[in-house]
Amino acid sequence: MKSHSGINLVEAFVQIMEEFGISEKLLSITCDNASSNDSMINELSKLIDGFPGEVNRTRCFVHIVNLIAKSLLKQFNVPKKKADEMLSSAEKELWELAEDLDLEERQTRVDELLQVDAGTDVEVDDEEGFVDEREMMSTDEREDLEKSILPVKFVLTKLRKISYKIIHSTTILLPAWKATLTDLKLPIRMIPHNVATHWNSTYDMLMFALQYKKAVRTIVGDTHLGLEKYELTAHEWQIAEQLRDVLHILKDATLFFSRATPNLATVIPTMDHIDHRLATDSLDPKFNAAIRASLTMAKKTLNHYYDLTDSSEVYRIAMVLHPCHKLEYFKNANWETDWINTACDLVQDEYKRSYASLEVPADDKELAIQEVEVVSSSTQVPNIFDVLPALSAPQPNPERNELDRYLSTDTEHVENVFTWWLDWRDQFPRLSRMAIDYLTIPATSVAVERVFSRGHLLLSHIRNRLSAQTTRALLCLGDWSLLGLIKDTDVLKVANMADVPQEEEVADGEYEMVDGWDNINLA
Repeated sequence: MKSHSGINLVEAFVQIMEEFGISEKLLSITCDNASSNDSMINELSKLIDGFPGEVNRTRCFVHIVNLIAKSLLKQFNVPKKKADEMLSSAEKELWELAEDLDLEERQTRVDELLQVDAGTDVEVDDEEGFVDEREMMSTDEREDLEKSILPVKFVLTKLRKISYKIIHSTTILLPAWKATLTDLKLPIRMIPHNVATHWNSTYDMLMFALQYKKAVRTIVGDTHLGLEKYELTAHEWQIAEQLRDVLHILKDATLFFSRATPNLATVIPTMDHIDHRLATDSLDPKFNAAIRASLTMAKKTLNHYYDLTDSSEVYRIAMVLHPCHKLEYFKNANWETDWINTACDLVQDEYKRSYASLEVPADDKELAIQEVEVVSSSTQVPNIFDVLPALSAPQPNPERNELDRYLSTDTEHVENVFTWWLDWRDQFPRLSRMAIDYLTIPATSVAVERVFSRGHLLLSHIRNRLSAQTTRALLCLGDWSLLGLIKDTDVLKVANMADVPQEEEVADGEYEMVDGWDNINLA
């Protein structure tokens, strides 16, 4: 098996595109921020005519949110202690409190692997593309940061310890926890695991601990259970609440962009909103100094990836082609005039280059003819006022192209942007094609990654000899079925087929499919 280098990725990708006959239809590629994907995009522009490379790349926004959260939380991890390291009394106390934390985290990961074998999806953060903002700080700045973030390290260490010990003490702490919840008339739930491999677990742990604060304080306060050293002070509970609050916007962004794929026009407004919140909260004195410092780190990571959207044209084109935004969003957000003009020029250039000369689809013309025929057949003699020019919609000005006419109208709120463009395709037959092309670019690669992450359900440790052909077929079959592309007639036809003769089977009981078995036919 080849490595996931940029060259190998592009070879495989181009082969798949050509097999499906869609290489000439490529507009944009959505992928994460791995360096191998940078190489792949650059190489792809050399192999596929019409694909310009980086200027049409879409970066998975969920991955960007993940990196922002990592930047915010990473400095709160307890690093490994060096033998010759001089520690303050507070640092020594933290090290003693965090004893065996690494071992406990490894055990938690083993528990997660067992969940995977049981068929539970466990998502792991992808750190490809992570930029450690601390490396750009001076030694004095790093030392000041380390001192300021100690209180947050204490909070997270205590909650992680409480969670682990309750879950893994099945004879003492776990029964005591359940009894406490019963006494407090709370639903029986476990404190979520928190491991460094997925930041969402930190938010989930904090949210749960604050919701079950009374129960946590009760069980930790019971001196017979031996958890008293993990008791949080009132100030530490306040820090936990603040950290949960600043992570909330990133959690919501992750959930929003992990639903049915949001369109690309949602990315820039979301980044602007997150940027505003991070900037505002990092200066708000109500937040602990450590949290304000971490927000500054997160904002730097966001700015890094915000700047990268400037090298891609697809974001701004999608924004302008959304009737809610057009150019007004940029004006209201106080973008510089030159930037707004550049966004407008990008859309104009792409429209003139790829869409202005398109022929109006034949089915649109047929639809218009059918509508006229329906009106004509319903009345033998047309009513004068049905065809009165003064009562008809004015004809478009031939001196202005579709894009100019679209931009000259006010923005409007729409529930479904695709329905809006379909409704207006008679007025904008070419621009509607362009809008739908750009607004259907997925803002994340979550949907695709989910398909492949479920591969462990096919290739478990007791079923690991399926061929690549069979694995691919089963993954595609499952996803196509969810999309409603599998017809009942096909299922019945396959079910009634005879078994493959044993002499036609190859190694491991596999059967070599004929060429073209995986052709897609939606007719």
